[in-house]
Amino acid sequence: MFLLAVNGNMEGVTYFTMTLLLLFFLGIKDDLITLDPRKKLIAEIFTGIVLTYFTDIHFTNFHGFLGITDIPVWLSYLTTVFLVVVILNSLNLIDGIDGLAASAGIIATIVLGVWFWLAGDTGYSIMAAALLGALIVFLRFNLSKGKNKIFMGDSGSLIIGFILAVMVIHFNEINTGSSPVHNLNSSPAITIAILIVPLYDTLRVFTLRIWNRQNPFKGDNRHIHHLMLRAGFSHRKTTFYMSLAHIIIIAIAFMLDHIGIIWLSLALLFISLILTGFVQLLVYRHTERGVRSEE
Repeated sequence: MFLLAVNGNMEGVTYFTMTLLLLFFLGIKDDLITLDPRKKLIAEIFTGIVLTYFTDIHFTNFHGFLGITDIPVWLSYLTTVFLVVVILNSLNLIDGIDGLAASAGIIATIVLGVWFWLAGDTGYSIMAAALLGALIVFLRFNLSKGKNKIFMGDSGSLIIGFILAVMVIHFNEINTGSSPVHNLNSSPAITIAILIVPLYDTLRVFTLRIWNRQNPFKGDNRHIHHLMLRAGFSHRKTTFYMSLAHIIIIAIAFMLDHIGIIWLSLALLFISLILTGFVQLLVYRHTERGVRSEE
């Protein structure tokens, strides 16, 4: 439907579609038979390179971060490929409970889609609408019980992550200089807020694994949604509260846009750490109650 509706309103659609198909089959293979993490990473890097080299979807500006605005081509390509790989894997990592990855995608897509629509960007507005529709329908069945229940799998999370990566790259590019919607002082930090749930959770678990001298790519149960489950929340309540926090953080980021990229990024990290600490406190209290009840 997206390919029919976009109708020349987006450059590089052929290569964009090719990379989506590659990720789809990559995800299916990983779902059916476990794929070697190194081979999977190489394939993800390849899709990022194809996207960057054959389309106009790549960073050209750091928006004044560390005093840097326009960047050379090599840094543009490197930054774009790195971000694509990070977002692909971050969406994949939070797909551990019902509805969480889809809800994070829905929230991010609504924010980006509205921005593109207000900017008069038809192609990316259609892309956001197509993804939003697919995620809403998926969420309905993913949260159901019985024979109608479906799961996302790697084939779904990789595609969602890739489309979100493309949209946030374009979001930063259209906000370079004078924005057609509203001039943002901290566009990169706003992007972090739009994807705060997957990005912060990935940063957190990777940091913990490296700190404990473990393979950062080896799965465990340290994710925030695992903490909330141990605190006694159901899958639905965990998804709801994490989505609510996601929305609040995005709103705060837009309100604090004027403080600058670095300070806003630090503020987002501080808020996330505070919320994580609160969840860990709930886990501790729930564990204590369990111990006392057994006594």
